[in-house]
Amino acid sequence: MCNHALVAGQDAGPDPALTVDANKFEKEMLGFRYSPEDGSFIDRPLTKEPHDASNGGAFGVYEGFPALISMNDITSSPLEDNYLRSANPDGSGAGTRNWEKMTHGSQSFTRRNGHASSVFTCPEIANLAKGAQCLWLVGGRSEEYQAFDLEFTRRNADVYYSSTGNEWWQVDILKGDYTDGIGNFDASFPGKRPVAPWYSRFGHSLDAIDMGHRSLSEEGEKDAMVLLGGYNPEPSNDVWITTDGVTWAFDGYAPFTERGWHSTAIFRGEMYVVGGAPLTNDIWVGNLTVKDDSMYNITHHTAYDLTMVWKQKVKYMDADIPFSPRSGHCLLTQLRRNNYNSTDDLSKTDRMFLIGGFASWPSDDNKYDGERSRNDVYVTEDGKNWTKMLAPCTDETCQQRKMSMDWAARSWHGCATFHSPNDRSVDINEAAQFEYEVDNGNGDEIMHPKMYIMGGGYIGTKRNHVIRKMEAYVDTWWSRDGMNWQQVNLKDSAAAALYTTQEWAETAVEGVDINIGKWGFTLETFIRSEDMNGDGVISTEPISFDVAGNMPRKAEAVGAEAGVVAPVNTNARFWRSIKNKTESKVPSLFFIAGDTVDAGGLVNDVFVSKPGLLCEKNGISCNNQGICGPGTLGCICSSRQWLGEYCERLNENYYAAAWGLGVGRVNGVVVLGAMVWFIL
Repeated sequence: MCNHALVAGQDAGPDPALTVDANKFEKEMLGFRYSPEDGSFIDRPLTKEPHDASNGGAFGVYEGFPALISMNDITSSPLEDNYLRSANPDGSGAGTRNWEKMTHGSQSFTRRNGHASSVFTCPEIANLAKGAQCLWLVGGRSEEYQAFDLEFTRRNADVYYSSTGNEWWQVDILKGDYTDGIGNFDASFPGKRPVAPWYSRFGHSLDAIDMGHRSLSEEGEKDAMVLLGGYNPEPSNDVWITTDGVTWAFDGYAPFTERGWHSTAIFRGEMYVVGGAPLTNDIWVGNLTVKDDSMYNITHHTAYDLTMVWKQKVKYMDADIPFSPRSGHCLLTQLRRNNYNSTDDLSKTDRMFLIGGFASWPSDDNKYDGERSRNDVYVTEDGKNWTKMLAPCTDETCQQRKMSMDWAARSWHGCATFHSPNDRSVDINEAAQFEYEVDNGNGDEIMHPKMYIMGGGYIGTKRNHVIRKMEAYVDTWWSRDGMNWQQVNLKDSAAAALYTTQEWAETAVEGVDINIGKWGFTLETFIRSEDMNGDGVISTEPISFDVAGNMPRKAEAVGAEAGVVAPVNTNARFWRSIKNKTESKVPSLFFIAGDTVDAGGLVNDVFVSKPGLLCEKNGISCNNQGICGPGTLGCICSSRQWLGEYCERLNENYYAAAWGLGVGRVNGVVVLGAMVWFIL
């Protein structure tokens, strides 16, 4: 899991250098130039500097966004709905509603960032079906509060779980090594607030892991969750194991240096720990196993029966490691088939990607080039040998651009691989699967699962000056190979953080919902409920129905949002069958809490992705040539003229039998001859 927070280990709060007056931040965000001499602001157009992908600031990607005079001018003008809210709250317009804010009800966690989350078996106290899965959230940095020992702190040692993402229940009777572990005696006082046996912390990691090595494609219930490191308040390397989320056993100290804001991932059945702060680029691997003196049996085991066995994969500053020491980065794993056509060749390749982060080579190293957020990507197939991904060369600036990605440099962002729950080597978007099966126009790569990155922020040196505050982003990108990246939302959306089709950025500021970039959140793949067939009932049993590709306009607009199904028209270019879908278990991405920089502060919002996320590309839903189907169906093209995952390319065979004499194509344009015979 990726777990991120600011680059300051002090428990007293963020580094003063990273704290900005809220009014000053608002003015700067809206395009004023700040005069340090007298503290005044001078109006100026918010003209963006050209994109320099080598260091990429938040505003380096977007050019020419109009100047905005003040927050009052916006909120009192007709621009309010267009600029301050999502592009199309009713599902119409250029894009779709891609995210829905969950309603917490009476049960939730406090506002925070730097927490850790994972998907793991629900606790028995939840009274859910055996094996039911829950989202788990532990620790993090919140607003200051007075702890049970009367000390004021921002760190937390609490544990929450949720089976839906709506209501979050706190585990209020935690158990474990309060005294036998690291001597956290004060946490066990009677009448305390629910506090875990591990010290309160932020910037730690939490991973669900099983014993032994499953096959690459095998999924299943995990044996335990492992909590590692973080700031408590100093960097730490203590390891904690739980098999139920209630009892936490101290597993000693890992053999590597103390760290926080590191990244972890389960790769080929092992837990990888990469980097962290203080900045390092070493790599360690952990395996969950049974203790030698354990009374473990196959039908029952507790956290006390288990231990993590560690080994070093790559040393700090190893000559063969291509990426600089870093923290606040992401680790992703992706499984891909080597041949989707063959039923015999089922060989698969498991890959792990390292994405972005706040990084720097040591100042005395000849590769030193400043301390800043990065937009680089590295890939490995064995965990030891890494290769830098080079952005595709498309113009005269190729030599400069190829060393970094199209998205702006960032740290403390979220990332997730969105694959089919039935096959980890297949993309979640069924439009991609349909495109491959019907047209096979894009080869095997269209089946590879998409890797998503979103949000995060920039901090560090930028050209010849220093960014002294977090510049947070309102954007979402995906890639199937780690090299070619596509933006989901409109390219202008993050220019002044005021316009977006990514609703996870919606935050109330002075009673007005605006869109602000977020960092220090977590991103998980989980399930949600959706009325896919429009009958007003969420089925818990598999259902099947058909969806047409040329719904009437009215039904089309509603269907893009709520999955209302129109009667099948067999003259449509596409109509697709939904088979054996469970409406109570729709795979989705969950965007959990985080920080919205100074204007909005910490949040405890939880957003869940909707069908629109799979249909939108550069702010346009299905290229305006189709509808966005319910669930994970993706785009359904409205005529035979359009093909592709996003209905984005013309069907070259569309006119083959449609036109008569003297008809042809010139540079892709249809030229009419003597007569038209018929149209498909």
